[in-house]
Amino acid sequence: MDFGAYLMQLRKKAQLTQRELAQKCGLTDAYVTRLEKQSSDSPSRRLCKKLARALDTEESELWKHAFTERLKRWLKKEGYKGISDKGVLDFFEQLEGKKPREQ
Repeated sequence: MDFGAYLMQLRKKAQLTQRELAQKCGLTDAYVTRLEKQSSDSPSRRLCKKLARALDTEESELWKHAFTERLKRWLKKEGYKGISDKGVLDFFEQLEGKKPREQ
């Protein structure tokens, strides 16, 4: 699931509007809209912490989605097209010191 869809799912589960989430995090509702629509780069780790707190969810999961989305965009921009989502997730988990997932 891409970051925008994941963020929207968490926001709706928390029963927050985009404006309410933005206010809790010190953001504009327009920025939250852009995050959900994937028309803005995924947020930094620091912002993921704020979002996670406001959404009452695990920061590590939110960061995983944001980081992997950033990495996929960068790889695509650099011309790498054949990298699977699983490959990107495995790379993230190696960076975080976790054992990669089994298929």
